[in-house]
Amino acid sequence: MLSQTWILPPFRPYSSRVRSTSAPGANVASPEVAAAVRLMHRRHGWSLTAGTSLAAFGLGYGCIVNGNNEGAAAPPWFVDLTIALAALIVVSMIAVVAYHLRLRRTPLAVLTEAAPLAARHPHGPHSHHYPPRHLVTWVLRWIGMVVILFVAVVTVPAVVDGTAYLTGLEKTVTFDPTSHQTNCDRYSCQTVTDGTLETGGAGISASWQNVVPLGKPFKIREPVWRWGLGLALIDSDGTAVIAIAISLLIEGAAVLVVIQMTRLALNWRRHRQRHSEVAPASAA
Repeated sequence: MLSQTWILPPFRPYSSRVRSTSAPGANVASPEVAAAVRLMHRRHGWSLTAGTSLAAFGLGYGCIVNGNNEGAAAPPWFVDLTIALAALIVVSMIAVVAYHLRLRRTPLAVLTEAAPLAARHPHGPHSHHYPPRHLVTWVLRWIGMVVILFVAVVTVPAVVDGTAYLTGLEKTVTFDPTSHQTNCDRYSCQTVTDGTLETGGAGISASWQNVVPLGKPFKIREPVWRWGLGLALIDSDGTAVIAIAISLLIEGAAVLVVIQMTRLALNWRRHRQRHSEVAPASAA
């Protein structure tokens, strides 16, 4: 005998359309089946929210670790945002489990009838749909994707500086260490060496990720683009490769977010056009 767990539809995008229940001859689902379909939709939406939040958290945490290793600690608000994403992952997973347990208590006959209806739902919780059917999970997924986009912008200088370091395009300057500074967040502390990059003018304040003797200048590579993750000083080929790899991974995820934004904008425009066409017809 098939178990109830087996009959639940997998987490996948919905595809084909279902006939409207208001059409002549259409089968009207019972309240029990309609409730099961709603539970399946909500479980699916929260699973997508968990996946998006997990991706955003992974990228944010990677930036924090990479910045700490290179002497450019992330600002407190960014750390708090990453912690909030971790909390959202937990909440999403709890919601998925809760809906799954409610579905398991549903009679098998109801699940059998509800599963194909849920799989053919024309307005599943996709981030590019407008207007959204499941507003809460739609908004939460877009928050995660906006975080991914923001992190990608911050990491662009790391690709430029890492590539310049490996190709020898960065200028060699003198770093004059003047003091040690310990940066602490809520969980750990790291000591870096503050100093000045002697670039020929008044000099530029910078931080070296290791503890070195004070008052003993040494030669380093000057970053090409000193912004975002580009503020970190690169000390080896390995560090440059890691910075490039992590940044390109984040920017690849950001490209997918931009594609979703484009599809959302197109759907919003179609929705506005249909609304403007229906309004004069209703007035007539």
